[in-house]
Amino acid sequence: MRNDIELPELSLADYSYDLPDDRIATHPLPERDASRLLVADISAGTITHDTFRNLADLLPEQSLLVVNRTRVIAARVHMRKPTGGIVEMLLTSPVAPMTDPAHALASSKPSTWQCLLRGRNIGPGVVLRHDGVSLAATVLARNGTEAHVALHWNDDLSLAEILDRAGTLPLPPYLHREAEEDDYERYQTVYATESGSVAAPTAGLHFTDRVLADCSARGIDRAEVTLHVGLGTFQPVTAVDARDHTMHVERISIDRATLTQLVAHASSAMPIITAVGTTSLRTLESLCAFGSRLVLQRMRGTPWPSTVYVEQWEAFDPEATAVGRLEALTAVMEWMDEQSVDVLWGDTAIMLAPGATLRAADALITNFHQPGNTLMLLIAAWCGPLWKTVYREALDQGYRFLSYGDSSLLRRTAPDAISDSVPGRRSR
Repeated sequence: MRNDIELPELSLADYSYDLPDDRIATHPLPERDASRLLVADISAGTITHDTFRNLADLLPEQSLLVVNRTRVIAARVHMRKPTGGIVEMLLTSPVAPMTDPAHALASSKPSTWQCLLRGRNIGPGVVLRHDGVSLAATVLARNGTEAHVALHWNDDLSLAEILDRAGTLPLPPYLHREAEEDDYERYQTVYATESGSVAAPTAGLHFTDRVLADCSARGIDRAEVTLHVGLGTFQPVTAVDARDHTMHVERISIDRATLTQLVAHASSAMPIITAVGTTSLRTLESLCAFGSRLVLQRMRGTPWPSTVYVEQWEAFDPEATAVGRLEALTAVMEWMDEQSVDVLWGDTAIMLAPGATLRAADALITNFHQPGNTLMLLIAAWCGPLWKTVYREALDQGYRFLSYGDSSLLRRTAPDAISDSVPGRRSR
């Protein structure tokens, strides 16, 4: 990325609000799709209220839902120090010999992971052991609570099987409770298939088979991407200005069939794409950023890279973001052809905040987020000044907040902006 990009001031205090403790949903509702749904049309500045199970009626026919199929792993493990003390180890992402969480979890061979360690006197060389299984973790490096550990075990089991026996689900710290039996089902989306996250893509928790069937009945297609939620979810933002904050890298993936869906949809007469959750949006924007860089490199005669890495501020580059969505996604498809791969794996540190150009989606389904963090910056970038009205309305109307809370549909392109001449579309 060019280093001459001017970034706007991003004081986190400007993207904060007062969230009373009693507005944080500590448990899910009995029915996933019974959650309330705030519907905001950004361009019109209007807000209405509905229920999530009616989502299909609020989306245009023949539009596209993009979901994150990542699955939360039992990544929180209590280990014992050589001196006998208990240490909490939260695995966040593999670093060697493979960086793809799904492959690392499926392997029965040792691997090195980035993690959070909570405990004293745990330096390089210390070996932590689990009381119940043969899992051991040798500390390789530590900086504050962050560490790299080498995992090894004697059983002929995959790491995923080891964690299922030794670990627990890492619920968000603000819930102030340990995972209960119900959480092992409810803190996963119904379409979660790719293990590797330490936190759920919570916008997807509201979906049920009934809602998905209703969407399908209206010709609303579904595309699946993967972003494995990592360390940044559990690390608070300490910078006063987000320009001084370093985003943690997260692993993303998309297969050829899904990218073909996106390219076909972006080139159709009805390119309405709804991102389900901030993780899906960050994945789509990362793909557009990478594709834009490919377009510019081709124009300059520069060879294309063999790996995918999206830097933190690429969505702020005016030259790159001038490339259209379809052109960028098409370039990614051509890159996959050049690399002879059917699945793109990459890393992204992209930050979406006011001043960024957002191109990848037309609507966003998302929960209500903690004040003063990077997700609030994303919401402010998406909604513009209306974000304050949206959050004030949600508080005034008694919405439930955060992971197990209610949902919102934030539309930048209103459904009635789509031509009624599109084949197969009923008038509304």
